[in-house]
Amino acid sequence: MWVKRIKGEEGKRGKEKSPLPSSPFTPSSFVSVLRAWRNTILGTLVVLGGVSAAVITVLARRGGDWALTRLGAVASLLFAVLIVIFVVPTLARSARAEAARLDLGLQMTAGGGVFVGIYAVVAFAAWNTGNNLLFLVFSVMTSTLFVAWSAARASLRDLVVSARFPDHIFAGDPAPVIVTVHNTKRLLPSFSVVVEARSRAEEVEARRRFLRRRTRERKRVLAYFIYVPRRAKVEQRVEQTFERRGRVLVTGFEISTRFPLGLFRLRRRLRARDVEIAVYPKPEREGDELHLLPADAGRLEARRRGAGHDLHSLREYQPRDDVRRIDWKATARAGRLIVREFNAEDERRVHVALDTFVAAGEVANIAGEGADAAARFERAVVRAASLVAHFIEERSEVRLTVGEEESRYGVGREHLYECLRRLALVAPRAAAVDSRRRRDFWQRIAPHSSGGGHVILVTTAPRGTIPAELWRKSHVIYL
Repeated sequence: MWVKRIKGEEGKRGKEKSPLPSSPFTPSSFVSVLRAWRNTILGTLVVLGGVSAAVITVLARRGGDWALTRLGAVASLLFAVLIVIFVVPTLARSARAEAARLDLGLQMTAGGGVFVGIYAVVAFAAWNTGNNLLFLVFSVMTSTLFVAWSAARASLRDLVVSARFPDHIFAGDPAPVIVTVHNTKRLLPSFSVVVEARSRAEEVEARRRFLRRRTRERKRVLAYFIYVPRRAKVEQRVEQTFERRGRVLVTGFEISTRFPLGLFRLRRRLRARDVEIAVYPKPEREGDELHLLPADAGRLEARRRGAGHDLHSLREYQPRDDVRRIDWKATARAGRLIVREFNAEDERRVHVALDTFVAAGEVANIAGEGADAAARFERAVVRAASLVAHFIEERSEVRLTVGEEESRYGVGREHLYECLRRLALVAPRAAAVDSRRRRDFWQRIAPHSSGGGHVILVTTAPRGTIPAELWRKSHVIYL
């Protein structure tokens, strides 16, 4: 089912989102600022020291103090070596990052760099020697650059891009995406067009004991179109894989081409309305330990249609019915599909609770990739999603509590997708093991207040910290 359609077109500007609030300035953050500026301060001192040594050398030479002159020259050489080792690489990285942040619409390829180098040599030789043949070669190379730029610009002009994403996307699974390019030009086709999606993804960053969400701009290659005829639409079905769960905000598209000579890559942005995509955590198959839960936990007696064993009635088949319930003998007699309905002898209510609180000492590890605390929290999210999917497949009524957010009991695929969406957007929160918020959470999910359902708690808390009453009356999964 295709529901999320994104259309990018020139002149269409999406609605701007307000930035996320940043964490307040604290004394502990002052130390982090000093650490971030340490290289800059040291680089500035090294440069000032080198300049001072050079000035002292010049003044000593003018004054005739040759001993001080030799000492200043040695110091200047030493500072020059330090600048080459410590300052120049930092400046090069900063310049590269700044150039990437500018996001220029023209990028030089390796072949284009060689061509521009030869072009500069020919230009200098022609200017220095005045040779007419060199001027002729220079003119041909100049016209080649102009024609390549004009052809690439004409190829990207008047293109409308749209993409359709599936309604439900799971992390790690290929998701089919339909990308369409509409060439609205009257005369000229387009060649060698690469379509990329520009998106903003939320990430959790740790600063001492504070968790802060920040957005990061990213680009994702969607499709490559070799030829798009004039006044025509070309469509491709591609598969995209989202590695991590979370919220992805698609803000627009970027089209680029290396046509016709591959000397440079010309890019053009297409704005679109912001569309939010939720990437669900991928449920895993649960083991046999869930069948060891108490058989009567959360069961409700009911004499109504359900998943029991006693026959309730026969009725005509409907599109959402399970084909395993078809009564083939009654179908043969009636000449149409007939299904069996059974009494709902017993139904289970399962309350899955995910503890989103992380100990304050582990918060600093959340931001690092591959950190133990972050990995354990992600495993907890996946385990909660697996439990919800397992019990819904078992036709149990399932309720999911994520931190302070609660939901009602429900069944069916729609309830499953609602729970997975909440798990896709969950983020860890800092709290001590014995904090009041954590005690309130444990008291709220206790079996006596869960409406008769069996409680399964998924937590990253250390063993022995769960209250005894909750631990005895529920099933606790430690991660």
